[in-house]
Amino acid sequence: MKTVKILSLTLLMSIFCAGMTFAQQQNQKVTPQKEQRAAPQKGQKAQQAKATAEERATKQVEMMKTSLNLNADQVTKLQAVQTQFNKDQDQARASKTGNQQDLKAKKDAYDTQVKSILTPEQYQKFQDQHAKKGAANKQGKGNKGDNQGKWNKDKKTEHTQSK
Repeated sequence: MKTVKILSLTLLMSIFCAGMTFAQQQNQKVTPQKEQRAAPQKGQKAQQAKATAEERATKQVEMMKTSLNLNADQVTKLQAVQTQFNKDQDQARASKTGNQQDLKAKKDAYDTQVKSILTPEQYQKFQDQHAKKGAANKQGKGNKGDNQGKWNKDKKTEHTQSK
């Protein structure tokens, strides 16, 4: 009877250890897949940063071509305008002393040139797309700040209440 209990306990322990080993192997198989998915995103960011102003402009105009249904003449004109704007931004980033007013003036000039190239309907759609993108960026940044503010506010409240 005693040997039966010892054998059954040994069997249970063996099954438990086998299950744990199997679970660890499953976790190791999932991790490389996650890394493979994340790696191209990091690589894309690095490639984007290394892309020249002309390469970025080409990519941006191609996206505009499909979303705004541009004709060949508009694509050619926008390519030149976008390239110049990207070069201006690169110079401002490189100098690190970029005057905000100067950058705003260049952005306004860019918008004026784009408006003169696009039809009113295309320009409206262009503005809507940029507004959505800007709102999404502000919302993402705002959420981080709001959460920290709430946390800090709660901490201050706790600190005040504990005194």
